[in-house]
Amino acid sequence: MTFFWISFALGASYLSFVFGNWYHFLNPWKCISARFTNFNAGRHNYPSALAYWPAVILYMAFICLELFGNTQPLSLSLILISYTAINLIAVYLVGAAAWFRYGELFSVMFRLIAKMSPVDYQKDKTGNWHISLRTPFSGLIHERIEHRSLLIFILFMLSSTAYDGLRETRLWFNIFWQDPLQILEAILGKHPLHAYITLRPWYIGFETLCLLLSPFIYLGLFLFFLWLGKALTRSTLSVTELSLRFGYSLLPIALVYHITHYYTLVLSQGIKLRGLFSDPFGWGWDIFGNAISGRLPILPDMGFIWNSQVWLILIGHVASVYLAHAEALRSFANPRQASISQVPMLLLMVIFTGVGLWILAQPLQG
Repeated sequence: MTFFWISFALGASYLSFVFGNWYHFLNPWKCISARFTNFNAGRHNYPSALAYWPAVILYMAFICLELFGNTQPLSLSLILISYTAINLIAVYLVGAAAWFRYGELFSVMFRLIAKMSPVDYQKDKTGNWHISLRTPFSGLIHERIEHRSLLIFILFMLSSTAYDGLRETRLWFNIFWQDPLQILEAILGKHPLHAYITLRPWYIGFETLCLLLSPFIYLGLFLFFLWLGKALTRSTLSVTELSLRFGYSLLPIALVYHITHYYTLVLSQGIKLRGLFSDPFGWGWDIFGNAISGRLPILPDMGFIWNSQVWLILIGHVASVYLAHAEALRSFANPRQASISQVPMLLLMVIFTGVGLWILAQPLQG
């Protein structure tokens, strides 16, 4: 449980930002499929209409499982076996190259994060890999999103993290359970809290629906501000084309949201792996002599956590503004048009910054 949810799902994301796309070489499902002779070539061409939609669907399922699945060791094991089967079947049908580029959610997510890394891997004409260093986030400067499904994936990286933070706040909890408009009380004949057991499944359904709608709400907001920029500059580029050109500028925000919301879990829960190596099955083992002491968490000072979260969010949004401005200089006829087009985008970034800080400042539900 700790290894998958904390070390892999969270820690591997941060490793991708620091060390680049290491997952390309160590993807466990790619390694498994490679063991089968003549398996990776596939039997059919990957349908272009699918694009990144399989990865989007799997990503949404993964976050729903994380937030609402209440997994246990056995259920998580069965889920991972099922996910392995999905990958093997997909590789058999469309080939490893296509599936691990478009369909396998961790390949897509870690590759996107690696684009912001200061470490880059390049293959030369002889097939040898070379490592080069670059300025953080600079890997996004000349990139363009190839399909709208990838834009939805990026927006879900952003919206799911923000939503996870929002749903833990007292304000969000009270919207449903305190029933301020007395809608549920009129239907039930009593306060919702008195029907907690009955309403709990409906509340999970309500939260799931909000989560799945969140990237499309962000998409509408993003397209609206792009349309404002297009109207101000009278650009001939369509809003769809602008969204594909400017979509990568949202990645730094998605990354810093992820770090600010979850890095304390890596310190408080991920560090417990030290002790779990001594007692991996909870059977009372103490192989390395640190089954108890190795589970002591790192608990940073709350002031440090708050200040680091604020700085991370500000740095991420500054990086996004810079990337958006660099793209504007390429997309519009002259620097004046580019600057005008960025007024709505700057406003959007301010909104995202304000929402992120506001969520962090909200009291958590009891």
